[in-house]
Amino acid sequence: MSMIGKLRQVSEIDLAKYKKNPKEMVRALTGAQLPGDPAGFATLRETLQQSPVVKKMIELRQQQKVLSPQEQAEVQQEMLKLMKQAVQMQKGLAKVPPAEPQSAGRAANDELDLHKSWHCLHFMLSGKAEGSDGTPLGDAILGGEEIGGDDADTGYGPPRALSPSQVRNVAAALAEFPIDKMAQEFDSAAADKAGIYVARHGAEELAEYFGQLRSFYNDAAHQGNAVLLWIE
Repeated sequence: MSMIGKLRQVSEIDLAKYKKNPKEMVRALTGAQLPGDPAGFATLRETLQQSPVVKKMIELRQQQKVLSPQEQAEVQQEMLKLMKQAVQMQKGLAKVPPAEPQSAGRAANDELDLHKSWHCLHFMLSGKAEGSDGTPLGDAILGGEEIGGDDADTGYGPPRALSPSQVRNVAAALAEFPIDKMAQEFDSAAADKAGIYVARHGAEELAEYFGQLRSFYNDAAHQGNAVLLWIE
């Protein structure tokens, strides 16, 4: 199971709404609602995440432990059951006209997928493996206030939110960050020793993803938006 770092711009109004109703936030982040099905495939995802077997699997993987053959069989059974539900859902939706694309009316730069580079970037920006160091650079990927607790778990904990003022501070810090120098000097061995997920990233790749991160925050700051950050 991959760990993918994602960010999305949201208005202050939407952020307040998500704080009151975290499940709505999870549905918005993990899957669009489908016509004829209020919760859409996000419901299936939520069901899977609430499974004791899957929770145990995530725990063991985070501890770098392997599942027993019996546990692997139980997880497979859970997934097969949900796949059957998904097939039935698709059959039921086959005659329903397609919904408007989720991206309609949204800016192209309002969501960012850092793939597996997120942890290396955070380590490069903050020197830390976990959590923010309290600086704008440390907040860029793993900063912010958690929203929703266990009810909003998107796979690896609940999403976190940066306020518009925090977003502006992050954008300013990223604009001043000497990425060319830092990417060339990035120590993959040190990152691996620190427990960074997928520690081996080349300078060119780090610079590319950093550029996307900087552009994302610059746009968010310009729009006056908050930012949600999560790992799935």
